[in-house]
Amino acid sequence: MLKSLFSRGPSIPASKLPNANAFVDVVVAGRASRSVSVDSVTAKGIVVRGVIGRSGESVVLLYDSGHGRLRAATRITGASGDRTTLALPARVTSASVSPGSSGGGAQKRQTVRLDALVPGTWRFAPGGKGTGEFVKANIRDISRGGCSLILDRELKRGSSVEVQLRLRESGAPLVLLGEVMRQERIASSGRFSHGLRFHGIRPEEDHAIVEFINRKQAELRSRGLA
Repeated sequence: MLKSLFSRGPSIPASKLPNANAFVDVVVAGRASRSVSVDSVTAKGIVVRGVIGRSGESVVLLYDSGHGRLRAATRITGASGDRTTLALPARVTSASVSPGSSGGGAQKRQTVRLDALVPGTWRFAPGGKGTGEFVKANIRDISRGGCSLILDRELKRGSSVEVQLRLRESGAPLVLLGEVMRQERIASSGRFSHGLRFHGIRPEEDHAIVEFINRKQAELRSRGLA
């Protein structure tokens, strides 16, 4: 059924295209990357939530699938209301490893995680845009790819949220978009831990996260705790 849906379009397996309700990073006509959610994928194209550009503009998509991190070039074919339609890409390539880098090294750096509790705040971000006031929360297991958000309430898997973290003593806090990938109840406290995956991380944000992890790990080592 799924294969026949795309039989008249580009010869790309449906498994290599984004899934409905998944988040994708989009770069439109060379502008800064942003993260949006996918509304639907059909033979007519990929529909994402939000207006990301004008008809005819080129778009690069970055997203995760069963085949790893993928990259696809396409273009905007139309926008209506709060939805943008993209043409099905003619080609999909791997974006897991940048040219000239070591796959093993990149994977190792991506999975570096800091098991420490950090105060922060959060709010819902439907469609990738934060709404309402930030509310206090505890955040732990911070990595370049995500974190754990600990709350008194349970969030549904697939929910889009913004988390606000102050990783440096000076400067503005980071506001990062995350998707709830899993959740579990903490038996000892009755609270809920939510595993978030970050979307649309900019280079300066990635650098701030790595710097924070390295600094905290150095502090723990100096105290004989790591």
